[in-house]
Amino acid sequence: MEPKVNGQLQTEWGWLIAIYLFLGGVGAGAYTIAAFNGLIGGDLAASTAVGLWIGFPALLIGSGCLVADLGAPQKAMLAGIKVGSSWIARGFWIISIFMILSLIHLIMHLSDATGGAITVVSILGIIFAIGTMAYTGVLLSASKGIPFWRAGVVPMVFVISAIVTGHFLVMLLVSFGSDAGASLQKLAGEGIIIVVLEVLVILFFLQSAYKIPDSRESAARILRRPSFVIGYFVVGLILPFVLMLAVYRAEVPSTGLVILGALLGLAGGLILRQAILITGALPTWNMGGFQFRRIHRPKEPKPGIGLMPPK
Repeated sequence: MEPKVNGQLQTEWGWLIAIYLFLGGVGAGAYTIAAFNGLIGGDLAASTAVGLWIGFPALLIGSGCLVADLGAPQKAMLAGIKVGSSWIARGFWIISIFMILSLIHLIMHLSDATGGAITVVSILGIIFAIGTMAYTGVLLSASKGIPFWRAGVVPMVFVISAIVTGHFLVMLLVSFGSDAGASLQKLAGEGIIIVVLEVLVILFFLQSAYKIPDSRESAARILRRPSFVIGYFVVGLILPFVLMLAVYRAEVPSTGLVILGALLGLAGGLILRQAILITGALPTWNMGGFQFRRIHRPKEPKPGIGLMPPK
């Protein structure tokens, strides 16, 4: 029986949620790269300035997509209540605090602040940025009806992917600056390491999901999707890795390779989130040798249409 026919696939969360998860991850990931490189100093100062400009706006736009998906702005005002029992409420405060810290950090950077104060803001910002990245995965893993999302490694997948996509966006914008050669080589070195980490984490996630009977069907389904295998894994990870390696080993980094690799990596991050969302399926129960699938409640027929099938 094809799951699409009987409504087993979840259809509540679509592209708007995927874009929200993507922008939330990109903003938090870019800020993390910026704050970390700012603490290190040296040739990475350009990435700090760029990353700080990405963090707050990306989260703001992503939150707008979330409010649009809710369909009623007044619902967003209720998101922060019931912190003790709701991950949505916890995420609301984690993201809100991160956005405030990232804005404060940007203002301090623009005013050339130095010393312990900006160090404290950087460390707190990184902590809440990681919380924001993890929350996008925790939100899915807290959805008890979808076994594919409940794997304990899901938050780690979103954290690593957020850092990678944030890093690529930072590299993309840095490449348009003047005298970015040394910065691009060091950023390419960072990119190689975190892309390898993402490959290992996503393979572990898929292996873990396939071992669990309830999530095996979703794991098999996502691996059958050309957009995931080719669009995300090959075009969004392998090709950017090869391009970053070429940039890192070149005497004079090619801006064109950086731009191409960064754009491919960003596209891969969006494809990953959309693929994980749309392949999430309700569990299949096995009883007495028979398989039973939970199905969504059918929608009520529209007035005037009736229940007769078309002729």
